[in-house]
Amino acid sequence: MKFLKRLFAGMAIGVGAAIPGVSGAAIAVIFRVYEEIIHAVNTLRKQFSHSIKVLIPVVLGVIIAVIPCIILFHLAFEYMMFILIALFAGFLLGSLPGITDEVKGKKPTRKQWVIICIAIIFVMLLGVASVFLGPKIQLNATFDVMPWWLYIVLIPVGALAAVALTVPGLSGSLILLVIGFYRPLIDHTTGWGKELFHGSFANTPKLLLMLLCFAIGCIIGVVIVSKLMTLLIKKYHDSTYFAIIGFVVGSIPVLFFNYEIYNYYLYWGGTVTPGASIKPLLSMPIEIVVGVIILIVAAIGSYMIVRYSRKYQAAKEVNENQQ
Repeated sequence: MKFLKRLFAGMAIGVGAAIPGVSGAAIAVIFRVYEEIIHAVNTLRKQFSHSIKVLIPVVLGVIIAVIPCIILFHLAFEYMMFILIALFAGFLLGSLPGITDEVKGKKPTRKQWVIICIAIIFVMLLGVASVFLGPKIQLNATFDVMPWWLYIVLIPVGALAAVALTVPGLSGSLILLVIGFYRPLIDHTTGWGKELFHGSFANTPKLLLMLLCFAIGCIIGVVIVSKLMTLLIKKYHDSTYFAIIGFVVGSIPVLFFNYEIYNYYLYWGGTVTPGASIKPLLSMPIEIVVGVIILIVAAIGSYMIVRYSRKYQAAKEVNENQQ
């Protein structure tokens, strides 16, 4: 049962990590596996067997989800981005009460309100920065040739993405958007992956080495930040979770305002961004209406899951107390 729960949590984390503005770590908090994962990473050497039992289904779930999601979202970004974004915004809205459960019954102090506000503003500024900096950082041509130094650069880039992946409410893909690495990584992974699928191996070494360097960076970032988050949760539990709440709240409007979705809005307004591949299947009014409906349905659905989780957790605690 725990294996399946962690596997599904990992799949949800992988899906969230592929969407700009959605935090994989926030998804882990919603599924109530965040602290478990952080603890497993930090105690990997001391409690190897237990940590592996926790991490293997999560990592497996992420791998199962993130690869097809990158391909699907690549298509969705072209044809129905607003609907996709609305779906995840609804999911985050409905799941927010599940995150606030971690500080249930605790009123924020003045200092903690400041922390919440700073967290909200910080995430929103990332969205604004992606809009203004995204067009100025064009790395696709550099990725086409993949010079040796780019492989080295991908290691700290991966670590930076993992920092956001490990801190709930911060989106690793949004960070990559701001520094200009999101689209090149997505485009070249899907492009070279298709070549490999069709039997062309010319770019396979570059694809594998690119992903390996990025993965090494992610591992380094996860290990370092996991230790930091463990310390913060242990010493400043409530303030840390209030900051997480701020990050998640700030990420909801950012879903609707970042470089990728901004280009979609421009297309609706009649402006075609150079290099952008956008071909909406629906007209603007219809997609907005459909998106709003999906947002509401997703919010209600995810909130019902939170309510079920609360009841399950309460029943579990009652059974443990009776034993």
